[in-house]
Amino acid sequence: MMPAPKPLLLFLIVIVLLAAGSLSATESLEGTVTAEGMAGIINNDKPKARDQAMNHALRNAVEQAVGTIISSETMVANYEVLSDNIYSRTHGYVQNYQVLNEKAEEGLYHVTIRASVTTSGLKNDLAALGLLMARKNMPRVMIVVAEQNVGSERYTSWWSPMGAGTDVHAGLADLGITENSLMKFLTEKGFHLVDHGMKTGQVKIAGAYQIDNLSNNTIRDIGRLYEAEIVIYGKALAKLGGAVLETSMKSAQADLALRVVNTDTGQVIASVSDHGAAIHPNEVTAGTEALRKTTATAAEDLVRQIMNRWGADVGGKGLVNVRLSNITAYQDLELVKDLLQNRIRGIGGIYQRSFAGATAVLDVESPATAKEIADQLAGHKDGGLTFQILNISQNSIEVKLNRPVKKK
Repeated sequence: MMPAPKPLLLFLIVIVLLAAGSLSATESLEGTVTAEGMAGIINNDKPKARDQAMNHALRNAVEQAVGTIISSETMVANYEVLSDNIYSRTHGYVQNYQVLNEKAEEGLYHVTIRASVTTSGLKNDLAALGLLMARKNMPRVMIVVAEQNVGSERYTSWWSPMGAGTDVHAGLADLGITENSLMKFLTEKGFHLVDHGMKTGQVKIAGAYQIDNLSNNTIRDIGRLYEAEIVIYGKALAKLGGAVLETSMKSAQADLALRVVNTDTGQVIASVSDHGAAIHPNEVTAGTEALRKTTATAAEDLVRQIMNRWGADVGGKGLVNVRLSNITAYQDLELVKDLLQNRIRGIGGIYQRSFAGATAVLDVESPATAKEIADQLAGHKDGGLTFQILNISQNSIEVKLNRPVKKK
């Protein structure tokens, strides 16, 4: 006979179960959709037709949820891939559902359901298929991590050559364990990585940037030099922990802190801090293994955050930075705001960040991409005001306003 659980143990069990239930409820409410399904009634077999109609409705529910994450054009272009890999796995995404209505008429069985679909799982699987990254125009990712392993006296990094203002290739440090591990993981996930080595003869890093502790704005500037839309940067440190139980084995501990910066805006879109340990007879190898383990755990968390952010961007309303130049009157700025509000479907807020001289900066809350907004502005011909698109990046547009010269 097993002994009765102690009161403290029972209390802990209850807390864990409540937390698990709360998590499940939260996940199930991530996306609620109403979907319909139908199937033909053959040989008057209504139960079979009902099952088929229910499966059709569940598939439609998942398809609706996918539509909140990627564009309709991407869905159409990749229908076969989605059908084979996503729509066929409805029970993996639908947490629960409620039948709202069902009926049999004219040889068909109709079902209407309200389903709770977990979008987090969808985002991960769509990312694995490359569809979410395609919707974000395949952002180029650059890795900038300063690392210090056991036995090293200082941090080393590829962007800190020996001597300020020299060519990056001079004194170039080999990629660290953390960067190599991140590159391998991200490549397997389908990310498009920038190879900084391809530009070492063309790009010069100023002396002010050749330090281990870099700000978000500095990282943004370095990323732009290498034409990267996303930069993952941070520091990794492995240090010796001592002998293990009076044996020849050495213990090492690693600490890793990473941030992900959007080079368009300088905004941090993900961050992670992690800790790991490893043992090995060789102290340097122990440090290496600790760094690899820590990076593997951190990379999983980082990618999850990035995908959640990108999923929210393409499925909801992100901010697009619009820089307007050659504004001759304040009325022109108001006209642009009205144009954006009326011509682009789903526009939320338009936030004026600055207006000085002939230049204004707006943040536009919109489900449309920067390119889609630029296309709308470029095609505008009414009212005598035209727009010259000077530059488009993933999250920003530079626009010059033009009015026709009046003839005397």
